[in-house]
This record gives sequence, C-alpha cells and structure tokens, in this order.
Amino acid sequence: MKYFLSLSLLLSFNIIADESPVYEPNVAEYYVSSFKDGKDMDDMMKWAEKWNMWADKTDHFENYTAAMLVPYYHSGEQPHDFVWVGISPDSEAHHKGNDHWFNNGTKLLAELNKILDQGNQTTYTWQRTVSETPSGQNAYVVYSDCKLGEGVTATQFYDAYYAYAVAAKKMGDVAGRKMIFPNMGVPSTWDYDFVQAVSTETIADYGKNWTNFWSNTDDMPELKALNDLGGSCENERSYGIVPVRG
Repeated sequence: MKYFLSLSLLLSFNIIADESPVYEPNVAEYYVSSFKDGKDMDDMMKWAEKWNMWADKTDHFENYTAAMLVPYYHSGEQPHDFVWVGISPDSEAHHKGNDHWFNNGTKLLAELNKILDQGNQTTYTWQRTVSETPSGQNAYVVYSDCKLGEGVTATQFYDAYYAYAVAAKKMGDVAGRKMIFPNMGVPSTWDYDFVQAVSTETIADYGKNWTNFWSNTDDMPELKALNDLGGSCENERSYGIVPVRG
C-alpha cells in the first residue's frame, strides 16, 4: 500500500541438512478493505464463515489459506479496516481458485459488496519465507518497504538474510520473516524492491524478542554480513492476524 506493500504477507520451504535454503516461493493476494457505514467485523466474520462452507464444496481451494490483517500501528495515509490475505502454494493453484470464484461466486460477491466499500486496492504477490515462528503460527506481523543495496540482487540478499535467520534462531530469536515481491496491483508511487514481514506468535512475543534476542547481537557475524549489503527499510506498520481458513 505505502500502500500495500505499504501493507503486506508468505512462503513454504524445505530445508536440507546443511541448512542451505531451498527456494519454494508461494503466491498471495491482498485485498485492502473498508466497511460500509453500519457494517463491522462481525458482519465480515459471518460472511467468511459462509465463504468457507462454499469453498469446502470444491477442491479449488484445498491448498488456499486466508486471514484478515487488522491495523494496529499505521500512519493512516490509506484508511482501511482490514486486509484479506489469501495464500496459495503456486500460481497455478491460485488462479484455479480465482477462476472458480469468478465463475461461481456471484451470490457471495453480492453479499460481500453490501458489507465492504468497492474500489480499494488489491495486490498479487509472490513470496519467500526466510524463517518461521517456533509453532509456525502467527498472530502479529510488522511490515516495512525495503530497497536493496546498490548492485545487490534479491537472491544475494535472501541468502544473507536466511543465514542470519538460522543464526538468530540459535540465539533465541522467535520471529518469522518473509520477503514479499508484489507483481500486480502495485501503486505507481510505490518505489521499493520488496516488502519485509516480521511476525510472532503473539503481540507480547514481538516485544519480548527485542529483549531476549536483540540485546545479544553485537558480535553476530551473520548480522554484519547482512548489514554490509546495504539497502534500507522504512514505513513500518503492524497488524493483528485473524485466521479465516487454515
């Protein structure tokens, strides 16, 4: 958003014995949403329950997961009530679901349009997971918009970020981290290379991680190697995560 990706989220990964990353990016869609007057999250959750029952009747969404991101700390530049994020293992699976929704979801869409304003941003992305929380579950996420250092590729940054994340876990870090690359639905004003997402199992864990982990990184070579690549991140904003489909 600065705007989504002035909003963002995700990836599944296999790790081999020597802890080298095996890239298996997934894809995600983000719907920036605002309620019509008189509507609220209770209305949206009731609709989501109907949508889940509808989605369960077909195999088009068997590998689709979804959640609603509720704004916590944010600038207010782009007013919104929540962001629907839907994740698929790959582009083929994702667009298979899109095709079924487009051709068979007319009734549900009409109901949704009575709850939400139309015309808000929708963004399609692909993503790489850098690390997971201990349980693999997330209830809180912080996003920031990032630029790579001069001459540094996304793969080079990912490799260094992954090495850092592996070392960080051994030092007590409990955060999940992702790099998100928007493809479609990106505002013309968005001038970054990727969105960084840092998530934790609880809101409290995010604060606790600063105390337990970040106070011990002065002599961490993996962090120095990551910082030496240059680049920068800004526009931090955070969201609570409400599961919809898992």
